[in-house]
Amino acid sequence: MNQEEHAYKIFQKMLKAHVYPSAMLLYGPEDYLIQWAVDELTKELIHPSVAAMDAVIFSEGDASVSELIAACETLPLFSARRLVIVEDADFFAGGKSRRYGPAEQSELAAYLRSMPESTMLLFKCAGVDKRTSAYKAIREHGMALEFSPISGQILKGFIQKKLMTMGKTASSQTIGSLIERTGYGDKNSEYTLHHLMNDLIKAASYSLEPEIKSTDFEAVTTASPQSDVFQLLEAAFSGKKGLALKLFQNRLSGLLSSDADREVFQLIALLCSQLELMLIARERLEAGQVARELPGVMGVHPFRLRKAVETAGSRSVVELSDSLAAAYRLEKDIKSGLMPADLAMELFIAMV
Repeated sequence: MNQEEHAYKIFQKMLKAHVYPSAMLLYGPEDYLIQWAVDELTKELIHPSVAAMDAVIFSEGDASVSELIAACETLPLFSARRLVIVEDADFFAGGKSRRYGPAEQSELAAYLRSMPESTMLLFKCAGVDKRTSAYKAIREHGMALEFSPISGQILKGFIQKKLMTMGKTASSQTIGSLIERTGYGDKNSEYTLHHLMNDLIKAASYSLEPEIKSTDFEAVTTASPQSDVFQLLEAAFSGKKGLALKLFQNRLSGLLSSDADREVFQLIALLCSQLELMLIARERLEAGQVARELPGVMGVHPFRLRKAVETAGSRSVVELSDSLAAAYRLEKDIKSGLMPADLAMELFIAMV
């Protein structure tokens, strides 16, 4: 299956067509979407009056392959299909499987090739080994969908739909600022759709108006470290040195001296990361790379990349290289005792 299209969109099309395979594997880091998909399939296939009999759930290690096969061979009572769900599925971990060896994985792979149409066997897990026979079999005879973080218009549409169910709306610009503020989808970010949903609920409760504003989101959410760094660089690059210094001082406010130094080193690491992103994006754009292709080529979330390009403004490759070199020198100057951490950062802000 070609999965250039996000799993979320593929799954939505499947729901609309009401055509389902006999075996499915849902995996990936975005657990919220995986559970959403399981819930949607349950609503589609299982009659509520016989849910206890037509829907069977196994947790990791609860069942042998023969027990799973027996559950799948049982006919549904009044539901469209019998639904057999295997949570935290370990079948697709290959040699790292803690429960199922090569023989069991091969047995499952063989069964997937002849699944009855009266049953859907649904696996969910965080990660898979795509070299396993079980994974190859489910790709060939069923469907495997990897739920990674969503982005772009898909993400904005997802947020707008969720707000509508709460009786609220938000402009595209406001939603964009929320995504940038929280850092959803950023590399190494631990902020997931579960966190985003909680923040949407908080903002909907906080806002007294039908339309949620950026100030409402700012009141109930915490800015990601990357968002703070973008704001600091944006202020410094645009000549608002006083604002940049205030943003820096706010990060250190109330911290002990040792904690403040640690915070400065973390900030320097983020500064270097963001400046590297700006520099690479500028180099690629000047080399003729099409802007819309950059997120895929660079492996960066579109919102983060757009913010990086906006923050860099009209600065040239040379200017960005100089700023990055200055950021690299910060840690060396501080650790060598040349100057205190807070003073080094203040001088950096004044010079960039």
